[in-house]
Amino acid sequence: MNFKTAVALLLLAILLIAPQADAYRFAVGAFAGLNIPVAQEDAESGSAYGVKARLPLTGFLAVEPNYTYLKNGDAKLLVDVNGWNEDMTSEGGTFNSFGVDLLVGNVMGYQGFGAYGIVGLSTAKFERTGIPSNSNGSYWLGLGFEYAVNDQISLELRGKAIIFPYDDPSNPNSSDKGSRKNGLLTVGVNYFFGFTQ
Repeated sequence: MNFKTAVALLLLAILLIAPQADAYRFAVGAFAGLNIPVAQEDAESGSAYGVKARLPLTGFLAVEPNYTYLKNGDAKLLVDVNGWNEDMTSEGGTFNSFGVDLLVGNVMGYQGFGAYGIVGLSTAKFERTGIPSNSNGSYWLGLGFEYAVNDQISLELRGKAIIFPYDDPSNPNSSDKGSRKNGLLTVGVNYFFGFTQ
């Protein structure tokens, strides 16, 4: 079973479970913020944004199908060209990620403060001019902090990291494996539907 099939089956399972979700309560949300490449000399900080839906399964467990877009900033590199150091610009590239996160903690969005851990899987595509696009299964880890203004609206702050395994696109036959790691710091808003306490 390939990664895309696994994600599709997980989404189908979520749809089947959703009618049994705690108090039939769910949310939709959007977020935006800063994308920070980790240990990547060929990329600088850029933007991040996305959309998601939250389906609480219990008072402390929820799943979130989501789409996340990351843009790396262009990097300035000093390159040796025939014995001369020359400044060159490296395009940072972009990520498009479709996946599902699992939230563990205070996930219901009722009035007050809540916090939760985040783990997730996605299928992500990295694109940059001059090299082949690279699509792979990826992993998300993070923490979320949420403040519910009322029973319908909550504001959140999240720190997440994506780990994107990849093969060297310049040498597709190489057995060397690597990964790109990007950290995200985002703010967002959620709108909840369904019953309240």
